[in-house]
Order: sequence, then C-alpha cells, then structure tokens
Amino acid sequence: MLLDTHITLKIADFGVARVEAQNPNYMTGETGTLGYMAPELSLKRTLVLVIDSKPYNRKCDVYSFGIRLWEIYCCAMTYPNMNFAEMSSAIVLQNQRPEIPGCCPKSYAIMKKCWEANPEKRPDMADVVKLLEAIDTSKGGGMIPEDQAPGCFCFDTPRGL
Repeated sequence: MLLDTHITLKIADFGVARVEAQNPNYMTGETGTLGYMAPELSLKRTLVLVIDSKPYNRKCDVYSFGIRLWEIYCCAMTYPNMNFAEMSSAIVLQNQRPEIPGCCPKSYAIMKKCWEANPEKRPDMADVVKLLEAIDTSKGGGMIPEDQAPGCFCFDTPRGL
C-alpha cells in the first residue's frame, strides 16, 4: 500500500506482479502470497505445488482485496499462527475465512461477498467500490451496530507493530 502526496491510499500489488494479456479478463499468475490467494488458486498450488499457467480472472483479485480489507479494518494478519500446509487446508478444504468481529457490520458484509469460495458468486470490483462508497461513515453510521456507542471495537486489544 502506498500513499501519494495528498495522503491518498493506493493499493499497488498483492504480491503477484503480472502483465495483463490483450484480453484483460484473461490473466495468468505464476506466484502469489498464499494468505491473499483465492481458494481456486491456492488449491492448484496445494495439489501441484506450483500454480500452472491456466488463466484466472479478476474475481481472484476481488478475493485478495477482501482479505486485505479485513487486515486494514482489524489491524491484524489473517492467519498469523498457521504454516503453509495449515493455511492451505483451512482456506481451500475447510473454507475457513478470517473471524468477523462485531464492529463494522456493513464493511464485513462486503468482505464476506469478496471471500465467496465460488468465484462466480463474487462481485466485480466495480460493484465492491459502489458498495463501499454507499456506506455512510459519518459519525460511525453504518460502521457499528446501532445498539453500540460510536467507535470501532476492533481495536480493543493492543496490537504490536
């Protein structure tokens, strides 16, 4: 993640630098960071050890964005105590996703859509942007349950940097 001169957040890469093919819906990936990889890509890596050059589409990036969004909101890593094999099994075989805290329900609803195991059911990135922009964040509106005081409770426990 990068900040420009106006302190605007820019997401640069999820650990997979690639050149898009002439058809932007047809991309290939040879590497990636397991914690951010869509389950369909992680499964290939788990079974074959290396992701083959079969095409994947932008729905994989939507999954990665949903995982990154969770990390931003929770100020934590998704699977900090798991090794490669445990993470692969949890994500792909057990369909495990990061724990959803009680705060920021509308944001987490969007994340869950991004994490859908079936890529066909994930929203397009343009739809994710619309959903995020539709959240009224003024005075915490839409970000916390109505019966709780303003403030995000994701930060209750101290986190080391």
